Amino acid sequence: MNLPEIRQLKIFIALEETRSFTAAANKNFITQSAVSHSIKSLEKQLDCSLIERMGKRITLTPYGEVFLHHAKRVIAELESSLTKIETLKHWGYSSIRVGASDTICQYILPSVLNTFARMHPKCEITVDLGDTLAMQKKLAHGQLDLAIGIHLAPSDNNFIFTPLTEDTLCFVTSPDHDWVQRQTNRGGSLTDVRLIAYGAESETMRLITKHFSETVVKYRHPLSLGNMEAIKEMTKIGLGVGIIPPWVAKKEFEKGELVAHTISSPPPRRNWGVFSNSGKTFSLPEEDFITICREEMEKAIHTGRKLEEVGA
Repeated sequence: MNLPEIRQLKIFIALEETRSFTAAANKNFITQSAVSHSIKSLEKQLDCSLIERMGKRITLTPYGEVFLHHAKRVIAELESSLTKIETLKHWGYSSIRVGASDTICQYILPSVLNTFARMHPKCEITVDLGDTLAMQKKLAHGQLDLAIGIHLAPSDNNFIFTPLTEDTLCFVTSPDHDWVQRQTNRGGSLTDVRLIAYGAESETMRLITKHFSETVVKYRHPLSLGNMEAIKEMTKIGLGVGIIPPWVAKKEFEKGELVAHTISSPPPRRNWGVFSNSGKTFSLPEEDFITICREEMEKAIHTGRKLEEVGA
């Protein structure tokens, strides 16, 4: 089978976006009959119907939906390559588009970017904020080069996962909480406390839910927040029991503002890594970026683990 032409992909995408032959023609600066001919030629080439006409309405067939997803990805990758080529033409500049969670952006990326800038001063890094699943969608659409996230969901053949490190989760309370004042036997139930955890739709929340389900722990649905700092602040004033990785509370443990408590033995464990599209070959700057991320995360997590052992 011969591969479709880029022109055909752009016309098909325009038709799906506008749902109008006239509008798709205007968008591509061609005639309406040229749009119709391009779609018919594409359907003949693929040996399937991509669109259905219902009066003046146009809808995609299941074949069209599949083809649209990959067509958009192809166009996005080509546009990305053109952008990178243009930047390389100007003084040898290159770029990396990185996706990361709020936690990584706040606690890890500043030191990573500082080190990386010294190694690759002509490589521009842009950072997109979001949780793992959101970043994977952007990867799939060619909007990111790398995404730092947690590997929990079933593996997807569309992505490569390059491991960075692992961390664990712990409970944290204020120093005057009952769990600190007396030895508390939770006995498989947390229904008497308000839990405060990260992101209702995040991989961290999925891990917590999975862990409690497997260990048969009863609990109230946690209050979910999208920021670790907010979780710590609410926990410090006694609004509940936070669930965080200990390395994000280094300062609070040292100042005695928060106290760590083990969730279980072994505790819930998160597997951090870098997602990239299947078949991707890392450039030298990307390889160095991943290496620096691994070093900085391991350093932060090791320090947090020691502080948790002291405070637990």
